[in-house]
Amino acid sequence: MKNKKLISIIGILIALSVSMIIGSTSSDQKSLADTYRTGKIRLIKELTIDDKSLPQDVFFESLVNLAFDADSNIYVSDFRSNNIKMFDSSGKFVKTLGREGQGPGEFQGPYYMSISKDRIAVYDLRNRRISILKLDGELSKHLQISIDEGRPAKIRPLPNGDFVFGMEKMYYKDLDKPQEYTIEIYSPELERKKTLFSQKIWRNRYIRVPNFTNVPQPFAALVYWDVSPDGKIIIGFSESYTIEIHDSEKGKLSSFSHPYEPVKITEQDKKTWFAQMTSTGPSGVTQGAPDYIVKNTTFPKHKPPYQHIMADSEGNILVFPYQKDNEKYIKSFDAFDPQGKFIGNVQIEGDVTFPYFNWVNFREHFFWFIEQNEEGLYRIAKYRISD
Repeated sequence: MKNKKLISIIGILIALSVSMIIGSTSSDQKSLADTYRTGKIRLIKELTIDDKSLPQDVFFESLVNLAFDADSNIYVSDFRSNNIKMFDSSGKFVKTLGREGQGPGEFQGPYYMSISKDRIAVYDLRNRRISILKLDGELSKHLQISIDEGRPAKIRPLPNGDFVFGMEKMYYKDLDKPQEYTIEIYSPELERKKTLFSQKIWRNRYIRVPNFTNVPQPFAALVYWDVSPDGKIIIGFSESYTIEIHDSEKGKLSSFSHPYEPVKITEQDKKTWFAQMTSTGPSGVTQGAPDYIVKNTTFPKHKPPYQHIMADSEGNILVFPYQKDNEKYIKSFDAFDPQGKFIGNVQIEGDVTFPYFNWVNFREHFFWFIEQNEEGLYRIAKYRISD
């Protein structure tokens, strides 16, 4: 009996020791907020998923958006392949969802995508519809979108299973009016529940001579937003450095502002703006803006305060400000805690820049995003955020 009691006590002590070690390891890991407080981070690549990860007859053609289900499986929308490719958490290929076409579960350019609980929301660009799929790819419902309703510009999930849509609307009957950006809440069955936010923007203006065309507005103030893990919706209109925090049911909860030094637009900025444009004419695609676009473009004196907003996996708010040095603006960001308290400006060390586009997805101390290699081939990359 004594030996049995001794063995039992030893077993309990071992179990407590293991528990303490596990707890210690977890608590020793620095939070993202504490990492930001050091004023610098490094982005360390942990995993790459590329064409080598796919079956012999399957390729990445034009990746657009990433999403994850509750089991950490990875889904990526492939615009040109007209499907969604699924991988497990280790990067092993599982299957494709959908195929080219106009029928149920078929796509003509799957673009923005998000997963909320057991539903996938996909904006099918050329079919002009939003499709809701089950995780096995079966169509649950789709919603046709008329040209007057605008187009989805971003989709994010909410913890309760709803979806948040960023919708940008053009007034085709009066193109002299500004565009309108709204943030809408939809149920998993695509029932529109409410408009959370609305803002007029001037992304494009239109001219009629010598051709009827849109003139992109340089450094326009735009709406940027994201959803935190607890479902708070972080919204900013970059006309000023003011960020709002919303609840999908209660509406606006709070806002915070941050001082900034306006960045003047230089002659080099103007040259770069026009050089990155392309135009199509009788001789094909030409790099650079046509003369009539240049003549009808007016630059503001200053750039907006920032050009993107993201919420990380802890709910911290990351804001990407413009800076005087063009090389630095993609190598730093302002970090705020979930309530909007300023943590600090964070510099990104090394050659990797922090991607600030719609296809970034945070998972704990990691973020995933779509990148291209030196040959222009698409791949999915997982990076660890470290100090």
